[in-house]
Amino acid sequence: MYLDTSVFVKLYTQEPDSAECEGIVAGNKIVSSELLYAELWSALLAKERSGKMRPEMRQRVWEVFEMHVLDEVVELIELDGAIVREAAEVMARVHPHVPLRTLDAIHLATFAGIEAGTLFTNDRRMIDAARLLALPLARS
Repeated sequence: MYLDTSVFVKLYTQEPDSAECEGIVAGNKIVSSELLYAELWSALLAKERSGKMRPEMRQRVWEVFEMHVLDEVVELIELDGAIVREAAEVMARVHPHVPLRTLDAIHLATFAGIEAGTLFTNDRRMIDAARLLALPLARS
């Protein structure tokens, strides 16, 4: 199952629908773009800045994530030029119906280029774009 950053944040921190997300992901191989490395770190720093997470907890969550990557619990797909070019194509294919952001297009292009089962995202634009591209979703 391919997860975007919005889902990883829910898996690694406590949010209202974290338990539901954990249930959907349970038992699946977890895959994402190498982009997740920077996006998750950014999300954790934002939680700290907003007072929703203490620095010690942010560091602990990050250590668990890095351990999961090293232990291959989470597989990160290398970001390369071909994926970036495909992301531009993805944006063109969903234009003008979905104003897809660059990083979301990179996630979709990464997912489309691998065999990872379904795409799990909570991002409405990514869901709309995935539907237009006929990509399989874990939930809508």
